[in-house]
Amino acid sequence: MSGDLILITGVSGYIGFRTLILALEAGFEIRAVIRKAEQAKKLESHKRIAPFVNNLQFCIIPDLSDTYSYDSHLQGVTGLLHIASPLASETGDYERDIVNPAIKITLAVLNAAHRQSSIKRVVITSSAVTLIPISFMFGPAPPTPDLRLYTASDINTKFSTPYASAMEAYFASKTLSRIATKEFMEKEKPSFEYVNLLPALVFGPNELATNLKELMTSSCGMVMGSLIDLKIPEMIGASVHVDDVARAHIDALKPSVPGNRDYILSSDAPEGIIWDDAKEVVRQSFPEAVESGVLKLQGSMPTRPWRLETRDTEEAFGWKHISLVETVKALVGQYLELVATEKK
Repeated sequence: MSGDLILITGVSGYIGFRTLILALEAGFEIRAVIRKAEQAKKLESHKRIAPFVNNLQFCIIPDLSDTYSYDSHLQGVTGLLHIASPLASETGDYERDIVNPAIKITLAVLNAAHRQSSIKRVVITSSAVTLIPISFMFGPAPPTPDLRLYTASDINTKFSTPYASAMEAYFASKTLSRIATKEFMEKEKPSFEYVNLLPALVFGPNELATNLKELMTSSCGMVMGSLIDLKIPEMIGASVHVDDVARAHIDALKPSVPGNRDYILSSDAPEGIIWDDAKEVVRQSFPEAVESGVLKLQGSMPTRPWRLETRDTEEAFGWKHISLVETVKALVGQYLELVATEKK
């Protein structure tokens, strides 16, 4: 494993960059896919990447849905980590800009891997939202909590279009890409195995963030906002540390992890978490920041219970997920460091 050549898409993103760091630290040779040449300079100059630049090559592929654009970069590659995906950005056409590109890129990667005999495994970043109906996420809260235990064999196949928001389209894109992957494997029967990783809400430190504005994006900003003064709408009660997601991508390349399987990534399973419990974590771990008002703890984030089965993941990977307590402490620690830096 260590010393093998792997290709990674999505390295300029939150999960992808963290995965790139851990893969380099684990001794892999990396071909990192970027869309623009200028992204390389920013990434390779990062303090966590700089010591490993001799083990890192960048591949410029402007259109990730062009399957043949991967061919020249896959020579000698044994593993492919496909992390890149269209983001949930508001647009005038969700199908055109979010859903269809996600499916096309996934199939482009799979077809490219199928043409390269050296590839043993393809690992894909999917999502735990593929397990549940859209109404579970966006519909009104049921009279009584839905306490069903969702497993990696679950998949939602029902969608109503047009999508009401970019986030709905994003969730649909993940589900339809997961379905497309299974259909591809059944039809083409490639020599490689696949692994679909299904993370719950991912947060934790963002090593690409150099200031508070950059940190307070996506899920990190939502969690931090609820610990300061923002009242966030009801959120599903399942999360996972970004480090767990990154190391799962790397460990999924190991022959010891059964392939052609889906694995849920979620901490504190199966019962899940209560988001407002994070406030007590902050009170105990950062009392000075609370007393000074840096962490106001005036926000809130109500929880909709979501029970997820992760025993298969823990058995296959040989480790347990980082808890909500440690994830919150890590994110808040980075937030306070950036606050101190910006005050200087």
